[in-house]
Amino acid sequence: MASSRLERIGSIYTRVRGLLRSGAMKQEDKPIWYDVYEAFPPKIEPFHGRKVPDIAVRNILYPEDIIRAKFYERYGSSGQISLTNKYPTPCQNFLDKYREMEKDYADENELFEAVVKVLQEEKSMFSSNEQQSRDTSMASMFTSVNKEISQKSKINIANVLSEK
Repeated sequence: MASSRLERIGSIYTRVRGLLRSGAMKQEDKPIWYDVYEAFPPKIEPFHGRKVPDIAVRNILYPEDIIRAKFYERYGSSGQISLTNKYPTPCQNFLDKYREMEKDYADENELFEAVVKVLQEEKSMFSSNEQQSRDTSMASMFTSVNKEISQKSKINIANVLSEK
């Protein structure tokens, strides 16, 4: 079976630019990324035969990442996290309290245990987890969106189809 060699001829940008110039593609059909690419072109034009630079990739680790890892190792994940949820996750509550109490403790393990005790007393870790699971279920999200749509659209089809 023959394969296409088009990726070796030019980049996707040059091919789309050629299609636009020749009129084979209409201006309203051009991809979303095209204008951004023209405004901010890459320093080095991407093409098929370019060698990959031999650069060591640095690890990007923030102090919170270690705390999050310890938290998830002990308590596990709370499941699906919705980005539309207004409530902070149990892990975020834990991090906030950890930063708050950080000044009082020198040992990280001691601080971790102290934060766990404080949050258990406040019951915020468990109540926000229950609240989150109630708010992020697929069925509840679907029902809330369905209600919003039905409230916005109050169109009577009989009125639309009737001749005036």
